Amino acid sequence: IRDNLEKVFRLCDVLQYLNENPLLSEHLALKGGTAINLTVFNIPRLSVDIDLDFTKECSRDEMLAVRDLINRDLTNFMFTQGYALSPNTKNPHSLDSWVFYFQNAGGNKDNIKIEINYSMRNHILPIVKRKINENFLQIEFEVKTLALLELFGGKIKALIERTAPRDLYDIYNMLNQNIIKTTEQDMLRKIVLFYLSVGGSNKPSITFNFDNLHRLKFPQIRSSLIPVLKKSERFDFETAKEEVKEYLSNLFILTEKEKLYVENFNHGIYQPELLFEETDIIERIKEHPMAAWKMKGK
Repeated sequence: IRDNLEKVFRLCDVLQYLNENPLLSEHLALKGGTAINLTVFNIPRLSVDIDLDFTKECSRDEMLAVRDLINRDLTNFMFTQGYALSPNTKNPHSLDSWVFYFQNAGGNKDNIKIEINYSMRNHILPIVKRKINENFLQIEFEVKTLALLELFGGKIKALIERTAPRDLYDIYNMLNQNIIKTTEQDMLRKIVLFYLSVGGSNKPSITFNFDNLHRLKFPQIRSSLIPVLKKSERFDFETAKEEVKEYLSNLFILTEKEKLYVENFNHGIYQPELLFEETDIIERIKEHPMAAWKMKGK
């Protein structure tokens, strides 16, 4: 736990730099478990990776030019803070996956992972600023993040694709704390469908089965989730599986238009207007780089 706490302090240092650097704060937004657990919940789960999206809607050439500048500033900062670049760092296509080594207070070698996705640069909802304000960290500053519905839409997509204990935990907390309003549920489903289509590793489907949640067994919870929870936390993972499965089964009853969007997408026709009625949303995502790339492959 001590090592994980140190990582959270270090992670917040990096996020504070991202917030203060004009280039990085203008072009990057936090997403994933770290965004959820630092800005929505009160750190019930230690999340120790930084996942970011590039947020400027621009051409590929413009993106590549800014990407070089972002990499320069980020690596310079990490090197001045005493981090060393790991050979596990990868920079394939439109994803930079940086791994930086450091020696922690216990004298052990550890690392921080920072991922920047450049192909998800057109977002459904406007980017927002959220406050990191944690008493035990004695830290207060703002970071840019994806909108709340996109944060949890991405988390549900992750649960569908990889069924990791941390995803189950975060979504269970979302339900327990009533984070998503009743009036927002339809938009949440549409967001998940959109990201399953443009960002999923498999073809999107019009039918959903959440029985894979029952493949999560206690040894997985014990090894990968319990070590990053507060000691006082009593996580009833069997109840969580049942409640999350029931919630998602009710959420993913698709409308006819949503089914048509998925079917057309799978046949090489991208029609975001079948998912969304809002003209501002359609305008933001009509030229989505991943949608264009997937349509080329059809």
